[in-house]
Amino acid sequence: MSYISALKKFYPKSYKARFAINAYNVHKYFEHKDPTVVTVHETYLRYGGPEEGGWYYTQGEPLVSHCIFSKRQAVQVYVKYFEEYEIEGQPSLGDTTTRSNIDISFSNELAKAYPESRPYYC
Repeated sequence: MSYISALKKFYPKSYKARFAINAYNVHKYFEHKDPTVVTVHETYLRYGGPEEGGWYYTQGEPLVSHCIFSKRQAVQVYVKYFEEYEIEGQPSLGDTTTRSNIDISFSNELAKAYPESRPYYC
């Protein structure tokens, strides 16, 4: 059972908000400050090379940067994009039928493409 499915089961009316609050808290914990932007990226799985039987990396293209000023607004904006981009029904990026996924996250800077340069095998 996925994390979203578990939330939906136990909190059918508020699981999206709880998911957003958890993402907000995780960002705050690791960055040691409140986020100021909700970012939306379209992510792709790219082939890195044949080493060690083949490896892949995730590439993200920015779609939206939405500035936020409070935790309440952050949750509202996150849920808005969660519904708009239908995040809940996305298949895994590793599935062969999946071209791309949408990733919504909190940040302290505007959305930008990642990685900045193509990674290489060491």
